[in-house]
Amino acid sequence: MADPTMSSPAEPIALANLTSPRTGEVFQGLDMVLIPVGAHEQHGPALPVSTDALTATVLSSLAATLLAPKVAVAPTIPWGVSWHHLGRPGTISLKEDTLIHIVLDTIDSLYRQGIKRFLLVNTHGGNNAALAIAADRAKRDLGVPLVAPIYAYSLLANAARDVLGDDATGHGGGDEASALLAIRPDLVDQSRLENARQQTDLLRAKRIVTAAGGTLPVMMHKLTTTGATGDASNASAEHGNAILGMAANQLRAICEELLELDLNLL
Repeated sequence: MADPTMSSPAEPIALANLTSPRTGEVFQGLDMVLIPVGAHEQHGPALPVSTDALTATVLSSLAATLLAPKVAVAPTIPWGVSWHHLGRPGTISLKEDTLIHIVLDTIDSLYRQGIKRFLLVNTHGGNNAALAIAADRAKRDLGVPLVAPIYAYSLLANAARDVLGDDATGHGGGDEASALLAIRPDLVDQSRLENARQQTDLLRAKRIVTAAGGTLPVMMHKLTTTGATGDASNASAEHGNAILGMAANQLRAICEELLELDLNLL
């Protein structure tokens, strides 16, 4: 796991690893729970289908380590809305409503035990719309004081631009490849780390619509011949450690802001 170049207590508080009595003790001093949300989808020829779930878990764990004992990490939700990746083997996709209900049931269960702040640490863009609805419903229907979804992949991408340059970022690109080389190098086929080949006309149209605040649904196997976007040819574990460390710092800052927020203002 990456070293975010900061002093930290030891290990994150991972709720999945605690006994029930220990969980009750931890909850007495806990102010926020991070819920990592990933996906199980093709990530091109070099990276595992668990890439998004792994990065969500590690980013959440790094931030929670730095903020213990006030912040803990819930079990990762490993599936997401990935229908656009079903053109290649390995993808398991949830419908939007399914993901919304999983998130709401997770939050509801922990809210009943006294947790009032939740941060959804999402590393898959296809989940964004569903998680925004889940956050709205948690506030409106469950009365949870604070639920905030963030697109945590953007933290990785922003860091990777500084480390590797703009061309490296993307689905299965140098940013994610470097992160995986730092996290689980045994799951990376390093002989297949390459610059992705994309359908440039379709990519340009997608970027134009996205820049205008919209979306252009596209099947990934039509957008890219490899299943990936971005240049992964310069990916390395060293770069991955730097990227994860920078992203973890950003995530910690977000958590600190939410921890300081007076819930009575919401």
